[in-house]
Formats: sequence, structure tokens, C-alpha cells
Amino acid sequence: MCARGTLIGPVGIILACLVAALAALAAEPGGGPDPVVKQWPGWPGEVSCGIVPFKPLVAFAGPTDAERGELPSEVALRKFLEKGILASEGVRAHGWRLLGETPYYAEFGNGRLASGSIETMIVRHGQRGWRWSSYSSGCLPQVIRHRRPAVTWSLAPGQHPGPSTRSVKVNLGPGECASGQSQDERLERPQFREENGALLMALWLRPVHGPQTCPGILEPPVKIRLPHRLGHLRLLDGSVFPPQPPVEREG
Repeated sequence: MCARGTLIGPVGIILACLVAALAALAAEPGGGPDPVVKQWPGWPGEVSCGIVPFKPLVAFAGPTDAERGELPSEVALRKFLEKGILASEGVRAHGWRLLGETPYYAEFGNGRLASGSIETMIVRHGQRGWRWSSYSSGCLPQVIRHRRPAVTWSLAPGQHPGPSTRSVKVNLGPGECASGQSQDERLERPQFREENGALLMALWLRPVHGPQTCPGILEPPVKIRLPHRLGHLRLLDGSVFPPQPPVEREG
């Protein structure tokens, strides 16, 4: 409840409440860089939450106050948040970052990457200017190569990578609809990279073209040979940012 101070009467109370609310809004601090940026300083390339590719070391190094910005896309975000349409679902009105922007779309993120996912908000530019388009409660940015997102993977049951490990069996995560075509057979050559005491393995599938249906199929784990024995390195899923421990999961 706001304080009345020396103002008397209903009008004074309303003015005091308004001043207090504006002061609280102005004083609310924006967050700084996401700690994950320091953990993976050598991260190359771009990632995506599905719409706008962006460089994570740039996007998550800035402040979390995009809703206060003056870019047309940021103004559109602020106007939408002020309406409180998604407030009942727990969507926060503050703490947003501008992840990336194209002439037609701007994507904003909220939350810490260490939590396992972030919220995202899309605003779209059309004939009437920038307008809110969509909201997602969870995204772990996927690595982009040749405009295609990597596919996540998990260890097949019974896999316990150690210093002498030279190969692993993995189950591939969901990919694009492919009318029942085998993901295992569409797997491209794995991409490996070492950073932060870890061996990062990122996987891509050969793309399909044209309309596709989405039948679910069960496939056996696929065996992947590592570039060398694992040694002292941790094996992480480098298909996402930040890289994740490969959880053991049934295929």
C-alpha cells in the first residue's frame, strides 16, 4: 500500500500511489550478463529458439531491460507487456533481453540459461508496424549450421562414458517431420569441439524437402565414434547452448 504523506483526500492518495508506482518502476534494476557467458567464452557461431538466429555471447552479455528500450520492436514489447494479457500465466513484465532482430521479426528472452530453458517472446513487423506475435515458456537455444538447427541427443541405456571411452551409443532427439524416414540414416558427420574441459558433440540430420507427415517411429541407438579417447574430458551435448550433460534416455 502506498503512503499518504502530507497529501489529503482521495485525489492526493491517487497521486501518491501513482508517484510511488512510477518510482518503483524506475528503480527496478535490470539484470546483467548471464553467468553462462563467462563459462563458455569461446563459443562460436549462432543459435536459435526457432525464429531468429542470434549470437548467444552477445545476446546474453547485455542488460535485461529491453522492455524499456526505444527500438520499435522494444516499444512493441513494452506495450504488449503493459496490457498484462499473459500476467495470469506468470509471464514477467521485466527482465527481457533482445536476442536478435531481422526486418520482420524480433525475439526476446527472459530467464537464466542455467535453469535449463528461457522464456521467449516474438514481435513481428507488418503493415501496421511492430506487433506482438507469440510467446513460449521454454527454449534451450539450438546451434545453427547452414541455417539448420542441430538435433539433441541422449545416451542410450547402459552408457557410462569414462577416460577410455572411444565410442558411444546415442538416441537422437526429435527432428523435423520426415514421413517416417529414419533419423539414424539421415545423421550427418558429427561435429566435435573441445572447450571448458569438455568434448562437445553436435549432431545434424540431412534435411528433407517438400510436405511431410509426422509418424512416430522407434529406432535403435546409433553408434558414434569419438575423435579420440575421452580421457579427462566430459562428454556434453553441444547441439544446444549452453552444452548439456547427455541424460540417459530410452529410445
